[in-house]
Amino acid sequence: MSFIGISQRLVENTSYLEIREALSLEWGEFFKEYLEGYLPLPLNYKIDFCQYIPFLKAVILSGGNDLDILNPNPLSKMRDCYESEIIRACMQYHIPLLGICRGAQMIASYFHSCLEDIPKHIGEHKIIEMATKRQFCVNSFHNYGIRTLGEDLESLSIAEDKSVESFKHRNLSIYGIMWHIEREGGMNGDNTFYQWRDSFKEGV
Repeated sequence: MSFIGISQRLVENTSYLEIREALSLEWGEFFKEYLEGYLPLPLNYKIDFCQYIPFLKAVILSGGNDLDILNPNPLSKMRDCYESEIIRACMQYHIPLLGICRGAQMIASYFHSCLEDIPKHIGEHKIIEMATKRQFCVNSFHNYGIRTLGEDLESLSIAEDKSVESFKHRNLSIYGIMWHIEREGGMNGDNTFYQWRDSFKEGV
């Protein structure tokens, strides 16, 4: 059986000291509707990612937490280190990779893109699909955005302020989406998710 591995956000419990890995329940509904035939495999920070590779068809870097370079803190740094390992392994073993919101920022940063504070990206806003010039609205829950991409990446859609909303690697099955496809209205938009899914869907 093959799985889709998905990274989890790190949360510090407030009632007593405990660091937890967490994944939104919305991801279960998303897998049920859009990734039929696969089970989500939550990735654990204490397990070397390479141990998962024989069981994986693809990987998702989920949202939550900021990047340490944007908002330094121990949890973000821990997540950055682990997800950098995931990106390197996906490149080495040609595993399709998709980053969502924070995950897209992580991929963009890994490939030397420019990220910065970005206003008016909390709530619904309009984006433009580059290939078709089609406009549509997406949900949005981030304070930091991608201003320019590294040379290995190319834009698939942009916001009205010209920040990058979705992108892909020029040669590998690596994609990023800045909005939350797992949340309400998240799949009303462009074709980036389907391009990523098509890279491994045959043979389901």
